[in-house]
Amino acid sequence: MGSLTALKPGDHVALIAPARAVSKAEMKAFTAWCNAKKLILHEGQHLYGRYNQFSGTAEERASDLREAWQNPETKAIFCARGGYGCVQMLELLEDVDWKSKSKWLIGFSDITTLHLHLNKLGIPTLHGPMAIHWGIQHEFTEDNIARVEHALFRLNVEIENTNSIEDYKIHFKGRLLGGNLSLIYASLGTPEQPDTENAVLFLEDLDEYLYHIDRMMMALKRAGLLKSLSGLIVGGMTDMKDNTVPYGQTAKKIIQNATAGYRYPVIFNFPSGHTPKNACFFMGADCTFENGKLIQQL
Repeated sequence: MGSLTALKPGDHVALIAPARAVSKAEMKAFTAWCNAKKLILHEGQHLYGRYNQFSGTAEERASDLREAWQNPETKAIFCARGGYGCVQMLELLEDVDWKSKSKWLIGFSDITTLHLHLNKLGIPTLHGPMAIHWGIQHEFTEDNIARVEHALFRLNVEIENTNSIEDYKIHFKGRLLGGNLSLIYASLGTPEQPDTENAVLFLEDLDEYLYHIDRMMMALKRAGLLKSLSGLIVGGMTDMKDNTVPYGQTAKKIIQNATAGYRYPVIFNFPSGHTPKNACFFMGADCTFENGKLIQQL
């Protein structure tokens, strides 16, 4: 795991917006949490910038990530929100020494691109809520935040999937990879395409047409990403869209069809992704699924 260690009071953390723009008001609750946990927060220079829908140009956003990553005091980098934009930065960050200065990166959705990049280099990351979600109140907000705190301060994850009694009969383990299906699909043929041999693949997505879910799953299958998994975990497939003439299958059925020829277990309705209950877990790290629970201890 290199230099990655548990957070503790007094540690320095960074907050950057690598994709869509955010306001200071939207970061207020996250800032308060950092203060309460006695974390020293450093805001990226372009955190509150604006360039069309982004927090800054690709160069500006890349410079914030570069500066945070290269700062030896920084122990973790929290992403403000997703949207779109992380992929625009990758070619601008080829000079960064990721391995010798590794630290925690936290986020999901568009941040999947950064998870894939870092995980390919052997650096674990944390898939979970972004800073903007600290200020979006619903019945799971406090639990989601508590899970992030537990993961980063104790390096331990335990997530119970209570959607099916059958889950308690399933056992598998492997290196956990993946994230947003659309971003994994976009990684095919690039250096970020994950190596899923004997891995546990996690998928989730939001606001996609059902036919496009099928297109993406077929692409993953043809690229070999679904062939040799030890297990597949499917989180929220949220707000799926259909055409006037219905596609005729749900996202679950599409995924079942794409994996029907394989013998590994597939877990559905996992409480993570673009859902109110968004449990966090370590990407690029080993996991075990047993007794209906995903377990990780770094």
